[in-house]
Amino acid sequence: MLSWIRNSGMAKGFLWVIILAFVATIFYSWGAGGSIGEANRTVATVNGMEIKANEFDRAYTNIINFYRNQFRGQFSDEMAAQLKLKENALEALIQNKLVLLEAEKMNLMISDEELAESISKQPEFRKDDKFSSSLYKNYLRFSRISAKDFEDGQRKSLLRQKLEGIIKASTHISESEVQEAYKKENEKIKFKYVGFSKDYFKPADRPSDEETQKYFDTHKSQFEVPEQIQVQYVKLTPNLVEDVIEVYEEDIQDYYKTNEAKYLIKKQYKASHILIKSDSPLPLGEDLSTEEKEKLLNEADEKTKIKAEEILKQIKEGADFGEMAKKHSADTASGNNGGSLGQFSQGMMIPEFEAALDQLKPGELSDPVKSMFGFHIIRLEEMKEGRTKPLEEVQEEIKKTLKEDKALKRIRTIAKKIRKEAGAGNDLTQAALKYKAEAQTTEFISRNVHNVPEIGNVPEFFNTAFLLTGEQLSEPVNTPDASYLLKIAARKDPYIPKLNDVLSAATQAVAEEKNKSATENQFKALGEQLKNNKNLEQLAKKLKMTVEETPFINQSDSIPGIGNIQSIKDAVFPLKPGETTTGESRGVYYLIQLVEREAVSQPDPEQSKKIYARLKADKSRVAFQEWMENVKENADILIDRTFL
Repeated sequence: MLSWIRNSGMAKGFLWVIILAFVATIFYSWGAGGSIGEANRTVATVNGMEIKANEFDRAYTNIINFYRNQFRGQFSDEMAAQLKLKENALEALIQNKLVLLEAEKMNLMISDEELAESISKQPEFRKDDKFSSSLYKNYLRFSRISAKDFEDGQRKSLLRQKLEGIIKASTHISESEVQEAYKKENEKIKFKYVGFSKDYFKPADRPSDEETQKYFDTHKSQFEVPEQIQVQYVKLTPNLVEDVIEVYEEDIQDYYKTNEAKYLIKKQYKASHILIKSDSPLPLGEDLSTEEKEKLLNEADEKTKIKAEEILKQIKEGADFGEMAKKHSADTASGNNGGSLGQFSQGMMIPEFEAALDQLKPGELSDPVKSMFGFHIIRLEEMKEGRTKPLEEVQEEIKKTLKEDKALKRIRTIAKKIRKEAGAGNDLTQAALKYKAEAQTTEFISRNVHNVPEIGNVPEFFNTAFLLTGEQLSEPVNTPDASYLLKIAARKDPYIPKLNDVLSAATQAVAEEKNKSATENQFKALGEQLKNNKNLEQLAKKLKMTVEETPFINQSDSIPGIGNIQSIKDAVFPLKPGETTTGESRGVYYLIQLVEREAVSQPDPEQSKKIYARLKADKSRVAFQEWMENVKENADILIDRTFL
């Protein structure tokens, strides 16, 4: 997954969707996250507005928890570091501050009516498709946040959306951009290539002592042993107190009322359809008026509807629905399966389709239903009405949730008591014993290497540990799973080892550098040879390598055998058949020759509409980011990078 995020052309957009979604919740999130030691310490200032440590920690923790939930055991500190989650969390917080400042300059405001409308539309506050004030009040009470704080956060979030909307509304997409995008996405090519690793060509001689010594002298920081610390800590988990936690009937009822939407089971359908789609009626290369285009489209729709009605008539007269779907449906995925769409929940299909389903009884056929995709003949197989699970059905589940929640709060209280008990001498061992907890000590760890099985992947723990000084005892570090108290038991300063202590690593580093240099030089020479003689097979035979050939691919496809490397696609797609180029991925060089190009037609109206919408969204996002970069460039931003 990490390599996909790194290599995908969507990497930046994908990551920012996650970052902005989770950091945005700081506008209306509550409760203490994991403390990083000094909650009131300033992480950054943006034109005088401060970002405090607890705000930064909450945003970072939200993102970490998201990745932890998504990737489970695959998520690691290395993944967090490579994705630069800390830097991105801080960047999003800075953007939020800048947006609020710019909105103030522009005199943008969120009216009480806009705020009320936004809150009333949130599904957790709705019952029977209406806003429920009791659900809203229960939600606030259960979440321990005041209406004012929640609504202030909502107002800020809406303000950002309004400002983004103003910036994005200025973007325009031309017809030529739509045509170019369609061509880029649908034009197909195939090419052949030879690939070899970036250390493939190895010099015969081994690194000399002089080369190793010189490399070590100029790259000493590469071999530095970083600061190491031993951490004494107390870990408190909910299971320490769960046995003494009581959950009362009124707590269960309050939780159920507040979270009733959580127990809603949507209406379920099982249905089949036959999709009849019209061919594009617009002649290629002709510049038609809007009225002419509309007339042609209406005529095409009418012909398609007549065709759908004829198929429906045949089915009613005895033709097999499944066979007709296989023969006529433009939705080949369901058509090959007799038209079956399987079972799906309310809200998964387009509105016109679901509206038609709601008019049918099991076994009945619909009249042709028009949608953006064409005309559908729908058969309802089965329908199960939606319902809300009753309290009796979910009571034990709620009781378990509340018990875990109360236990988590209890251990956070205990953590505060232990810290207070430790007193001026910060005697963590004796203080922990009074509350039937035990202080433990890690092996020596560093910022880069801190494998502590008893702790696992808990960034809040290690962030705190490396911020502590002297005999300082940390504030409680609270995570969704545990609470911690920490102090430094021992510390080793960073140092540069002697060459003899890292001789093997240094020699290996020299060898790798020489291999890479030799291979890079050879790659450049081979690229020139291929450009001149245009015979990839001959070159590959000389190198004792195998020529691979791709199937037809378009710009959005991943290249079989290579991956989704945009730089390679950018180099290959402009070529004419027979022309050559070179490319590289993270660890491989490629010699490439284009074999064939497949012609591309013009987009139909529906395709044009979809491309336009996507280009508009992409261009709007870029416009907002460019505007934001300009605002940021002119802002006075100070960052305490020790937090990163």
